[in-house]
Amino acid sequence: MPGPLDGIRILDFTRFQQGTFGTLQLADLGADVWKIEQPGGDPGRTLGRHVGGYSSYFESLNRNKRSICLDLSQAQGLSIVERLVKHVDIVAENFRPGTMDRLGIGYEHLRTINHSLIFGSGSMFGPKGPRGHDPGYDNIAQAAGGLMDFTTIEGDTPQGAQPGIADQTGGAMLAYALLGAVVHRLRTGEGQKVDVSLYGSQIALQGIYAAKDWTDHELQPPGRSSGVLSHRALCLDGRWIGFGFLEARHFPKLATALDLPELVTDERFSDAESRAKHMGELVELIDAQVIQNNSDTWIEQLRAADVPCSVVHNFEMIRKDPQAIANGYVHETEHPVWGSIATHGPVASFSESPASVRRNAPIEPGEHSSEILSEGGFSVREIESLIKDGVIHDASSR
Repeated sequence: MPGPLDGIRILDFTRFQQGTFGTLQLADLGADVWKIEQPGGDPGRTLGRHVGGYSSYFESLNRNKRSICLDLSQAQGLSIVERLVKHVDIVAENFRPGTMDRLGIGYEHLRTINHSLIFGSGSMFGPKGPRGHDPGYDNIAQAAGGLMDFTTIEGDTPQGAQPGIADQTGGAMLAYALLGAVVHRLRTGEGQKVDVSLYGSQIALQGIYAAKDWTDHELQPPGRSSGVLSHRALCLDGRWIGFGFLEARHFPKLATALDLPELVTDERFSDAESRAKHMGELVELIDAQVIQNNSDTWIEQLRAADVPCSVVHNFEMIRKDPQAIANGYVHETEHPVWGSIATHGPVASFSESPASVRRNAPIEPGEHSSEILSEGGFSVREIESLIKDGVIHDASSR
């Protein structure tokens, strides 16, 4: 069954992670992605390398795509782009702002060739303002966007969150913006230019905390505005579990599930305001109880009481988790070169047009050069000449 974006074609200049994760989302939904790689390949191929040469980084970002290796420093290479753009719906790139214009294949030029073209840019700081043309990457985005400060314990050196989290967020938001442009074109026939920045994505990701910080209104005392309890505790088997609730009325369920029903009638914990005043004591009682039993036992009891909960998973646990497997969140396959590999699976579920993993990432730069050019209207003779002149590299001929 074809995915929801079957029939959408993307000319993909993205590299490394931000834009590449964005086009991956669209590829998983069925879009046909023609990945433009520079001579030598996407520099992302050199990251996440394992013994033997396998790049888990590149594979996880570039499955479901086809590769054409094209030398954009040659006039013929740029002419190829101009011909291919007639056959696509979207052009995506995450070069330093201004690079595509400098090459002569920016939006204003390409839209004269394809009037309904959607042109998506993944930038660092956004298209306007004093830093609109500045370069950047994940670590800079975490610094500029507040995440590095938010995750730093007072007095420590800023470290940021997991490396790549800003790139992944920015890529997902670029995909969402491109889909919005596709809907607009379906209604009006108009293409347009879309820009999604790492900086703006980080601000949006933390929007609720930013809104809290930016208001002039003083927060109500703890426990007055919310009855939230969100906690992590260590179990007898050495595993941690997370559990809690977002509404005060669910506290009795939690207390019962933890075999602490007496907490419900304890005056210190009888309502949200009282629990807030005595939160330290409550946490000590909960921790002392949870350490008495294994994680499986507590998860079973918490689930039976309908309390949100989970074991704190590592990646190996996720790979074996029946829930992740049942929903296709882990994708395992036999790679033609590297054998059995696993990557994340599509996150969206569709009843009529499912997302899917249809092909592994291109093994070599230019693996699909000839077939892409053929689909773009180039004759066999033209393709042979371009290979001979070094304008394109065709790995399939090896």
